[in-house]
Amino acid sequence: MAVCSLGNKWLVKSLLIVLMVMVTHVVEPMAENLNHSGQRKQEIELRLKQLNKQALKSIESSSGEIIDCIYITKQPAFDHPMLKNHTIQMKPSSYPHDVFTEDDDASTPNNHEEQPEDIAQPWHLSGDCPEKTIPIKRITKEDLLRVDYIQTYGKKDCCSNISQRHRLYDHPTAIKDDNVHEYAITYVNNDAFRGAKAQINVWKPYIESVGEVSISQIWVLGGKFGPGLNTLEVGSHVYPVLYGDANPRIFIYWTNDGYQEKGCYNLLCSGFVQINKRISLGALVKPISTYNGPQYILTVQIWKDPKTGNWWLQLNEKDLIGYWPNELFPMLEDSANLIEWGGEVVNKKENEQHTATQMGSGHFPSEGFGKAGHFKTVKIIDMFNGIRDPVKVQTIVSRPTCYNLKTGYSKSWGVFFYYGGPGRNSACP
Repeated sequence: MAVCSLGNKWLVKSLLIVLMVMVTHVVEPMAENLNHSGQRKQEIELRLKQLNKQALKSIESSSGEIIDCIYITKQPAFDHPMLKNHTIQMKPSSYPHDVFTEDDDASTPNNHEEQPEDIAQPWHLSGDCPEKTIPIKRITKEDLLRVDYIQTYGKKDCCSNISQRHRLYDHPTAIKDDNVHEYAITYVNNDAFRGAKAQINVWKPYIESVGEVSISQIWVLGGKFGPGLNTLEVGSHVYPVLYGDANPRIFIYWTNDGYQEKGCYNLLCSGFVQINKRISLGALVKPISTYNGPQYILTVQIWKDPKTGNWWLQLNEKDLIGYWPNELFPMLEDSANLIEWGGEVVNKKENEQHTATQMGSGHFPSEGFGKAGHFKTVKIIDMFNGIRDPVKVQTIVSRPTCYNLKTGYSKSWGVFFYYGGPGRNSACP
């Protein structure tokens, strides 16, 4: 009996040891995952505190967006070390003026159902921001969970963006099989420029894959393509990773180091000084253009203040939004050397196919007014603050069978172009 008892004790002890080893192997990975989850949660909470300023008032729109009304002096711009003692410029010293030239073509596009300057932001139906505040779309935990690296939330991919743009300028007619960024743009680079202007009809292009984006915008650039490039960018885009939906939004972007570390969308970092209490950059816009129906327009004007050197932004002829301080942009200190207008698509090429993400309306330029996307009244602002037609306009289209562009001129529209396309199709596999 003693032998049996001893054997049983040995067996029980052995089983206990095996069980403890098994539990340890299960508990340790669980603890590691919990620690990782806890660390991720702390990182997100800290980042949200950095991104969201204390609000005087908060407005929740019917779409679920929350707009925080932030004191104008407490906005993100003033976190920048070079803007600690910055005095806010509440209005430009002067506005650009039209320089009229004789029209040599009186043909007029059929613009019968265009509705200029009817773009609005639905959050206004739920309230307005008080005086001396600006509206900033609140960033949520869900926004940060959509991205791989929360510290780079709101920034563009530096390397593929800048290298492909450089390569397209070197070889504008070459089709590159490894393109991630597809372009259909017009540009001028034959002079010194103090700004640019255009009217863009706003669409809701289809986005196929996570991480892809469709953009319609103006670029104001200074310097060469590379680490020292300075850009100011404004337009409309559809960007699900940034916003969590596939709706069009007014945006701005800037960089002063070629998209490497500095710069961001909207007010997600310190740089742009906003003075407007009506427009929330990155917030939802409505209504939008419809195929063969009403066309809704976003007017964009960017210009350099002749006295302060700040680069001002105005939307829809009436909304003075704010400015990029001159001291942040050494390559734009005197003027820009390149202006671009047009569309861009990020093409992830899943399953080794070209994306079906659309540019513009998703239809080719040949379909014309009300069906294709367009830019009209395309202008540059000269060194004397004059708004003029651009001369020697050139084009770059990275892959014409996927997205294309067609320029024109008329008495009512001035320099204009149709652009865009469906992406993947029988000619664009």
